[in-house]
Amino acid sequence: MIKPIKLNMNKPLKLLTLSVVLIGSIFTSYSQNRKVAITIDDLLATPADENEYEYITDNLLKTLTKNDIKAIGFVNESRLYTNDNPDSTKIKILEKWMKSDMQLGNHTFSHVYINNTSIEDYKKDVIKGELITRPLLEKYNTELKYFRHPQLRTGPTDEYRSELTSFLKNRGYTVAPVTIDNDEYIHAFCYANAKREGKTALMDKIGKDYIDYMTSVFDFYEKLSVSFLGYEVPQTLLIHANNLNADYLDELVAMMTSRNYEFISMDEALKDKAYKMPEGTHSRGPSWIQRWMIAKGQEPESHPPVSKFIDELYQKYRNQ
Repeated sequence: MIKPIKLNMNKPLKLLTLSVVLIGSIFTSYSQNRKVAITIDDLLATPADENEYEYITDNLLKTLTKNDIKAIGFVNESRLYTNDNPDSTKIKILEKWMKSDMQLGNHTFSHVYINNTSIEDYKKDVIKGELITRPLLEKYNTELKYFRHPQLRTGPTDEYRSELTSFLKNRGYTVAPVTIDNDEYIHAFCYANAKREGKTALMDKIGKDYIDYMTSVFDFYEKLSVSFLGYEVPQTLLIHANNLNADYLDELVAMMTSRNYEFISMDEALKDKAYKMPEGTHSRGPSWIQRWMIAKGQEPESHPPVSKFIDELYQKYRNQ
């Protein structure tokens, strides 16, 4: 992490003042040039009930469109089926992303868990996950370009990761990285349960905690980027299509705006040289900044945990 700078109190005051000014200028320049690409996993959505697919989609797209954000939604095509058949109603809801000038990517068919799936079965799930999305994108004169690994797990071994990477490249995919990883799913789980129970005051408390938590996560990765790379990389944020973000994406965008972020496309973010760095293999799915650090033989610190309030609420709902 960034090490505190020790000032020599024996120096003349003028030099001390100059040091503080220079340090302040460095960090101000970082904050004035921040950029972030927003990516949203698990489309169609993770609703509290089946009737909320449209509500979640409409609210997410309303906020994105209002703020001129060109996000990518990563699709699990299993969510587009009812009784093992493609559901035209759900597909029309998904199509709203294209009508709103967003991108779509492949997130595998079933949100496959890589650590207990053979490479051949994983490949099949990738292919099955593009059967609806690819023709839908072609209808709007665009291509299926990006792939997002479920749980951000890219392979439990170097050999597995290498073979999967070659397979994805041969199918024309670019892997969509994430530099701002987080445990938003914990807040979302609690929020969905509170909503199901009709506890609006609890929903409000969870939502406020969510924004506070994400503020701490942004602060962590901004500093980690500066510490490791020497500058703030154009960030790539992972969140999910769920009730929490349907109701709080406005507040999340406002938080990013207050931190002087410009919203960019994934295409633009990946132009930065950092995204060409080698990645370390990890059994879990850490941020790409942490993967770059692992490849350099460093042991990166994990991002901040959720609050005690959210952790206890999460455990309570899980044990019900």
